[in-house]
Amino acid sequence: MGGPLRYALSTGAIALSDASQGSEFVQWRHAPPSEWQFCPLCRSDLTNQVWDGKMRRYCPACGFVYWERPVPAAAAVVLDPARQPGQMVLVRRRYPPEEGQWTLPGGGIEAGESVQEAARREVLEETGLAVAVDQQIGTWSTPSAETLITFFAAHVLGGQLEAGTDALEAAWFPIAALPDLAFNTHRDAVESFRKHISSL
Repeated sequence: MGGPLRYALSTGAIALSDASQGSEFVQWRHAPPSEWQFCPLCRSDLTNQVWDGKMRRYCPACGFVYWERPVPAAAAVVLDPARQPGQMVLVRRRYPPEEGQWTLPGGGIEAGESVQEAARREVLEETGLAVAVDQQIGTWSTPSAETLITFFAAHVLGGQLEAGTDALEAAWFPIAALPDLAFNTHRDAVESFRKHISSL
């Protein structure tokens, strides 16, 4: 296996089971700027130039500069005190990174939606639950600083717990006895939430 397929698999592309999507793989992360060869605006060759003290990809033909920024994301600690007191929802990841591991429901923020809207949409897509977003728990950067995640507490309004297409499983767990979570940022958010509720 090599070429585009190898690159797609190594950088986070996901296989689609629904052929109607129009592609066998979906690329959800772009190549790092150092690998960009052509300007996305005028198609000229890119070069390197220092801007604001950092080497960046630059187009001498049209002036395009690639300002690399972290990907914004949202996730939620989902509670349902009416039906599952003392428990929260976790999902088991279907795709890399950390496939097969448990995490809070969440994902990238799409253009045109607020961070709260993204949290509600991601929870619905991954768990089948419609939620209302309550207070913000906090915002953390991933260790690589590639992603910036805002975490919320949320409560269930309706729906039925069911794993979405990008999750292997969705389940309730006691807040006091959660499985090991895949990501440090999610562990930090849960610990911050636990401290908050213990102080009430």
